[in-house]
Order: sequence, then C-alpha cells, then structure tokens
Amino acid sequence: MGVFRPSARATGPDGREWEIYAFRFTRPPRGKLRRYPIDLVAAALRARRSDTWTIEAVTWGGHRERHRWLTTAEHRRQVLLQVEGGLERGHDPRPRNATYVG
Repeated sequence: MGVFRPSARATGPDGREWEIYAFRFTRPPRGKLRRYPIDLVAAALRARRSDTWTIEAVTWGGHRERHRWLTTAEHRRQVLLQVEGGLERGHDPRPRNATYVG
C-alpha cells in the first residue's frame, strides 16, 4: 500500500470501478497563505500519532462519487474489506466499527 495508491479496488455490478484509500492524514482547512505550510506540517505530525484512520471510496464512473468512514487502526483492515465487499455487491457499504462521515 503506497501513499498515493489505492489500498483496494472494486467493480460494482453496474460496471463502475471504485478505488478505496486508507489514510491517517487530514488536510487542514485553507487559512492564511503564509501559515498554510506550517499547518500542513502540524497536520502531518498529528497524523503520525493518531489512531484514527479514514477509509475513502471514490469512483469517477459517469460522475464523481465519494464516501468516507472513520475507524481505528485496530479495525482498519476489517472496514476496508467490508467496504470493498459492499461495493462489489452493489450495496451501500455499512461497515461495523466505523462511522460514516460523508
């Protein structure tokens, strides 16, 4: 699993291809331009200590669609597999041990 590569891929019954990413880093909101590089570094340092993972499923088939869940490091792999399986079956994934955030 690379930083910019999907952790998994899934193809739904409708033929749409999904890329599923798992990451800890959350980009800070855009503030003052001079302060933004400092905010990026601070966010990267917080991500290294964080136990919260974001699982994101993205598709560009027809239109861009994106779904995100938050989970812990302990349940990251389980949530990733549940999201992948739900997308392949054509369901809205509802993984256990994760919170849907949009």
